[in-house]
Amino acid sequence: MTKTRKRLTVYLVLIGMLFLLALSLFGCTYDASVYRPERDYGYEISNYNVDIVVDEDKNLHITEEITADFFDYTNGIYRYIPLKQSIGVPNGNGGRDVKYYENTISNFELLNDNTYLYDNFISEGYEFYAIAMDAPRGNGESFTFKFSYDLFPGDDRDTSKDFFYQNIIGTGWDTIIRQLNFTITFPKETDFSGASFYVGLFGDDTTGTQVEYSTTLNEDGTHTISGTYGNGNDVYLDYGEALTIYLPLEQGYFNVTRSYLFDYILIALFVIGLVVIIWLIIKHRRKEPIIDVVEFSAPDNLTPTEAGYIIDKSLKGKDISALIVYWADKGIIKIEEKDKKIYLTKLKDLPENAKEHEKIFFNAVFTTDKPIACDEIKFLNNFVGEKIRKSVAKEKGNYFYNKSDKYFSWCAIFLLVITIVDCVRIALASYDTFSLFIKVIVAFIMFAAFMWLTKIQKDEHKMSKGKLWLYRILPLILILGTQACFIFWAEGYNDPFYTRCFYPILSLLLFFIYPFLEQYTKLGRECLGKLRGLRQYIQVAEKDRMEVMANENPEIFYKVLPYAYVLGVSDVYLKKFADVPLQNPNWVTFSDGMTLWLVMMLLNRNILALSVTLNYTLARQIISSVARVASSVAVSRIGGGGGFSGGGSGGGGGGRF
Repeated sequence: MTKTRKRLTVYLVLIGMLFLLALSLFGCTYDASVYRPERDYGYEISNYNVDIVVDEDKNLHITEEITADFFDYTNGIYRYIPLKQSIGVPNGNGGRDVKYYENTISNFELLNDNTYLYDNFISEGYEFYAIAMDAPRGNGESFTFKFSYDLFPGDDRDTSKDFFYQNIIGTGWDTIIRQLNFTITFPKETDFSGASFYVGLFGDDTTGTQVEYSTTLNEDGTHTISGTYGNGNDVYLDYGEALTIYLPLEQGYFNVTRSYLFDYILIALFVIGLVVIIWLIIKHRRKEPIIDVVEFSAPDNLTPTEAGYIIDKSLKGKDISALIVYWADKGIIKIEEKDKKIYLTKLKDLPENAKEHEKIFFNAVFTTDKPIACDEIKFLNNFVGEKIRKSVAKEKGNYFYNKSDKYFSWCAIFLLVITIVDCVRIALASYDTFSLFIKVIVAFIMFAAFMWLTKIQKDEHKMSKGKLWLYRILPLILILGTQACFIFWAEGYNDPFYTRCFYPILSLLLFFIYPFLEQYTKLGRECLGKLRGLRQYIQVAEKDRMEVMANENPEIFYKVLPYAYVLGVSDVYLKKFADVPLQNPNWVTFSDGMTLWLVMMLLNRNILALSVTLNYTLARQIISSVARVASSVAVSRIGGGGGFSGGGSGGGGGGRF
């Protein structure tokens, strides 16, 4: 990798990590002040009666009676009830576990004759009911609204206990409530000793010490808790304030049917994934070592393009541009320096036995016998590089054991499917259905990290082991980051089987086995061993030793040079021969004042610059996108204390119109 690419890679990883951190944290805490509505001085609620009957299946039958005094002329009131909610359930350790729920609202009914349902709609996660009076009222006139509805908050998904956590009054009312009366009837005898009431704005964990309540065991076996808050004068619920009850109950108190279908599916998928990964390790692990043959010679029967493809299983611009020196050494083209510019001239056509990828590049560059400036090759047709790639890739079966990559990719896709299934499970069981899209994006980030690992691994034979593992850490950070996000999100689901903890197991197994899978055939291992040995010799051989070899065989320098380009050691190679009196090859000419060394360095810069240009021709498409995700989620504060106002199910608020 070039320094620019390395720096870009680090930046992308950091941005990815910040993105994951933002997704997992933003929207999971918030400023409670945003939930306080603007005060409406045009009316007050003098009396608010709430009657709740709780069934054994946790379905709530709620009746509300609201007496309002209208100072400005008003047509009626609207009442909105949340369909999506999060609550902070005390965990017994001084903190709260945040869980997400969907409320089901049904059977809404008006209970007084002089009102009618003006409108009913769902918006922004709330169900709205606009209740109109038979005639507008104002100048201090009072009116009583009475209606009922059923609310089902679903399974609490807590395997240690049941609980009743309800906003008797929600945080959304935009006026004061002078007096509140409530009655909650439970289906059987209940221990109310742990009941707590909280009064205040959303997130306020102030205990409602002024809530007066009593309990009654009824003859039919039901148990009722009744209470009041406010005295109609100096003690009242201010606008935006809620009254919440939290009552812990023994496990099994409610008989709520829960489907474990998704849990069983995830467990089955995990077992299948584990078996497949173990099979991949046993069946396709690297069994034969790659033995480096350290020698100073050009590979037989391999063009630089093929050598570059074998060394990292991909085709780069320099793998193609190195053919220029390769052809020059064979007397096919001539390289000329004029005014510090490099020109290429065709001397003859390629031989009949030249390989297909050579012919594609040669015919694209040398359309005439006239000299062509090296930097003009950037104007090549954009499909030339793709044609060369396809031509070279035809022979990949001779060198690469492609099943390892294929099976690894399928395992990564399988893990992606498992993750998306869990995203759907969490979305369906919680309030957070909208962010399913965000969770799927994070799942694809994880998948992209696995695919990125395969790209990094292709450069295995060009980097030191320490450097290679350093680059492997980057996708590992992204993989662990995505898994942390999913575990964090799934905490609210309270998974009874802890399948959310299986993902890191599969992910880490898949990550760490890839470097040990067989990638090369027998012929590929032999070619790779020679190429790695040549690169190692160029890097570690003493300058004196290379000078002796160059004197014994003057042509060897020029034969090895194109392979030094594709092996990424051309700079090292040229520096070691900087002071060696090499014989001028007959395929290079240069102007007065230039030396062979300066020409070779100029050629080196041109070849590397040309490789950058050709990299663009290799790409089939360039995809860029900018995504901004902005969402406001009603999530409870996480911290100490036993509960907080506005932290339970139901509630919502209202106003007038």
